[in-house]
Amino acid sequence: MRKNFLIASWLFGFGNSFSSPLLSLYIYVSSSVYYSLEFILFTSIFILIGYILIGYISNVYNKIITFYKIGIGLYIIFYLVLLALNINAYKYTLLLGSIYGIAQGYYWFAWDVIFYDVSDKMNFFNKSSYLGVISSIISPLVYGTILSIFHQLGYSILFSMTSAILIFVIFLVENININSKFDLRKSFNVLSENRSYKYTITSLTIVSGVNYVLSNLNPILLYQVSKSYETFAILTNILTGISLLSIYIIRQRLISKINKFKLVFTSSLTIAIFSIFIFFNPLIYLVAFYVTSPLIYPVIDVYNWNIMNRSLLVNFLINRQIFLNSGRIFFSVIEVFLGNLLLSEQMAIVLPALIVASVIFYKGKKEISF
Repeated sequence: MRKNFLIASWLFGFGNSFSSPLLSLYIYVSSSVYYSLEFILFTSIFILIGYILIGYISNVYNKIITFYKIGIGLYIIFYLVLLALNINAYKYTLLLGSIYGIAQGYYWFAWDVIFYDVSDKMNFFNKSSYLGVISSIISPLVYGTILSIFHQLGYSILFSMTSAILIFVIFLVENININSKFDLRKSFNVLSENRSYKYTITSLTIVSGVNYVLSNLNPILLYQVSKSYETFAILTNILTGISLLSIYIIRQRLISKINKFKLVFTSSLTIAIFSIFIFFNPLIYLVAFYVTSPLIYPVIDVYNWNIMNRSLLVNFLINRQIFLNSGRIFFSVIEVFLGNLLLSEQMAIVLPALIVASVIFYKGKKEISF
């Protein structure tokens, strides 16, 4: 495993952990949920645009480290623009979504290429999770304390902290050159030519769409329940601790003894059933989500990565992002159309889709190699 890559990935997550969980909340507190949904919709569209753009650029320039640095640079610009706009950020969701989306397109394209070379991907995910314990413990305490003391000004402090940390990430990762060429038509062909990939990416498309929406709406729901930044920070720490226990006990210690397809289905069914508590006791739903969510996407994702053909890597990566972001766009559009409903109603409607994703994954078990 590339040690620098693991550390860089963690430091990137650590820096963003002070700000990214709060982006939709930041827009929400100065406007409404509708503008937060607009922001995540525009972001998902521009992630896809950025990713495809880099696919074409990589045909003539294959130095991955450049894309990596540009991506992080755009992240920093995004946070600086947020600082400048302050409470008026909700009026510029298209501008913010475009910068943030293209930043992610550049960064994650480079990250994906580097990650492909990691031999034991589940081990990487697990080690990342353990390193993430530091972020999980520190970041809610930090942003909870800062927001409690400084209120709206606290967001500016947090965005500045994130920008400063991201600067260091640029210097940690080694370069990798791409040895395959991008062809948009061929990137769609991999879906029909590889049945194992077809099942996993279809399932991931649905899960990524649901997760994308919920990762932005869950903090708003938790804030509504908490009614103060102090309580919000405490509950975030507790929920994160619950999630880490799930990762350690089930995803690492017991994963070799458990049928992965049944695990994904059971976890999806559990979230769907517990979604009813969004209306009565949201904390019960949130606990269920934090326990089961780490047992769905990462499990399917490992299979998806292992199926990819190195000689067609760029086409696989572009195809993957087209589908993942199509899922994010689709579910974001649904949420925007449901914008007049209560937050709990918006969330409950999309959660059953996880069952559909798990059934597709289970249906493909004969095609998917272990």
